[in-house]
Amino acid sequence: MSSLFEWFKSRNEESAINKTLIHMQKVLECVVEFEKGLSYLIEEKNVDLALKVFFRVTELEHQADGIRRNILKMLSKAELTPNVRENLTHLVKRIDDVANAANASARILIYMNHADFLNLDHEVHVKTLEMAKNSVEAVKLLNLMVNDLMAAKEEEIQKLGEEVNSLEHKCDEIHFAINRLLVSNNPNINPFSAIEIHDCIFELENISDNAEDVADYIIMLTISKRI
Repeated sequence: MSSLFEWFKSRNEESAINKTLIHMQKVLECVVEFEKGLSYLIEEKNVDLALKVFFRVTELEHQADGIRRNILKMLSKAELTPNVRENLTHLVKRIDDVANAANASARILIYMNHADFLNLDHEVHVKTLEMAKNSVEAVKLLNLMVNDLMAAKEEEIQKLGEEVNSLEHKCDEIHFAINRLLVSNNPNINPFSAIEIHDCIFELENISDNAEDVADYIIMLTISKRI
C-alpha cells in the first residue's frame, strides 16, 4: 500500500494518526493565540497583555515542535513503505511551518518598538487584524482537511482546499494594500522599526501561505492514490 491516503483508510498506525491530529490542533492553537495577542495590541492598546499572549505563542510553537519530533521518531521505527513514510514526514513538516510563521511574527512583536507600531496609520492596523483573522480561518479549515484526510473524505478535502486557497488570496491582497499604505503614509517612522514592521507583516502573511501549501499537499495526496 504505497498511498498515504489509502494508508490512513486502513488505520495501520493509530498512534501516528492521533499524534498528527494533536500536532495540527496545537498549530491551530498557536495561530489563534497569535491573533488574540494582535487584537490586544491593536484594539485595546494593552502592550503588557499582548506580550503575555505572544510569549504563549512561542511556547505553543515549542510544544508543536516537540510533537513533530515525536511523530518523526515514531515514523522512523514504524513498519511503513518508504512512500508512506516520506509523505507523512512532508505533511507533518509542512503543518509545522504554519506555527513557525505565527511564532516568527509574534517574536518580532515582542521586541519591536511598540510606540512606532501603534503610531502607524489606522488603516494599517485594520488591515493587519483583517489578515490575521483570515489566517485563523484558513488554519481552521486546514485542521478540518487534516481530519478529513485521516478519515479519507476526499470530496470534503477538495472543497476545503479551495476555501483555504481563497483565504490565502485575500491575505495576499491585504498584504499588498498594507505595503502601499506603509510606503505612502508613514514617512517619519524609525527606519529600524520600519524593517521590523515589514518583517512582522511578511511573516503574518506567511501563515496563510503555509496553510495553502499544506492544503495543496493534502489535495495532491488524495489525487496520487488514484495513480
